[in-house]
Amino acid sequence: MKHFLLLLTVLFILLGAGYSRADNVDVTAQTGFEYTWWRDSESNTGYQILVPVKISTQYQAFAVSVLGGYAYSGYDSNTYSLNTLSQVTDTKVNLSYTLLDKLPFDVLFGLDFNIPTARTSLSNQKLSLMMDPDLVPLSNLGEGFNINPTVSVAKNWGRLMTGLGLGYIWRGKYDYSTYFRDYEPGDIFTATAEARYDFTSLWSGRLFGQYARFGNDELRDRPIYREGDYYMTGLGLQYAPKPWNASLTFRYIYRGKSELRSSSYSLSPTSNSLWGNEYAGDLMVSYLISEPTTIWIKISGLYVQENDYPDTYYCYIGKRLKASLELGWKRAFGQHWETNLFLRGFTLHDDNKIFPDYMSERTYNGFSVGGAIIARY
Repeated sequence: MKHFLLLLTVLFILLGAGYSRADNVDVTAQTGFEYTWWRDSESNTGYQILVPVKISTQYQAFAVSVLGGYAYSGYDSNTYSLNTLSQVTDTKVNLSYTLLDKLPFDVLFGLDFNIPTARTSLSNQKLSLMMDPDLVPLSNLGEGFNINPTVSVAKNWGRLMTGLGLGYIWRGKYDYSTYFRDYEPGDIFTATAEARYDFTSLWSGRLFGQYARFGNDELRDRPIYREGDYYMTGLGLQYAPKPWNASLTFRYIYRGKSELRSSSYSLSPTSNSLWGNEYAGDLMVSYLISEPTTIWIKISGLYVQENDYPDTYYCYIGKRLKASLELGWKRAFGQHWETNLFLRGFTLHDDNKIFPDYMSERTYNGFSVGGAIIARY
């Protein structure tokens, strides 16, 4: 089945590219790089080189995109030698169909796939390369075959636009490591909603939210964990007096009680939430220097509270603070080419934690540099 879906996708892209001139099919190709490096207060260092490749095409109401790439990760512990891993990433395939002006509201149908082209079944030593998602862009190096159907509806009420989306992710079984074989992550049900209102031609605001329900994670067909329900709400404000554009976004996340294994065949809810409440915000300001050239600055902050357990209990996780600053530049070359560059610096502080593995208090400092080239034809 995996080979059939991959072949079908390739044929879809080739047909779209072949008929692009005659039937007005839009094709976009994008590649680039991102290099991330960090060091913590215990003199551990890590880095990652990520080279994504994305091809997308659209014909009338149909659209398809394929995202893959290459990743090289390294982790140098102060107690062990340098550990590295070179591999292609999983391949993401996205199919969609848009239904416009035929119903009282617009509808978008989506069907996404994760094709397991990355390396899994890692050794215990290689598992150290699955670094924190707040440190590197690619923290999950590979998964199984996943299917994600979605449906979204949107309605325009003049200055007000509203939308609602539903999705379900079937996540396939794979070998997480050489020891943890036949690992099956739980399926995920998601619901999202957003409302946007244009106060004036320059000012707009939005409210948004998301809910996710997780199924049981299983190992060798036995439940081992279930992530607590996920609730996210946020608001955003945008001010766009050309050539300036400024946006401010705030998000709040609450996670319900997770379930841990109490026996070989059952899970029991934890007495408190494993994860503390999360607050995050972004401020982005861009300036159009000339018609093809834009620069921007982005400031981001993250605060995660400690969970509800005493700091001596085995489920304790301390608080987390992160701040980052990004500078970027983008330029268009005619109608078909675009390039961008960015530089980002960040600092992250973690308190002591016991779950899932003990770690003493430490601070991380790091940076990312990257860019992309986009071609449209």
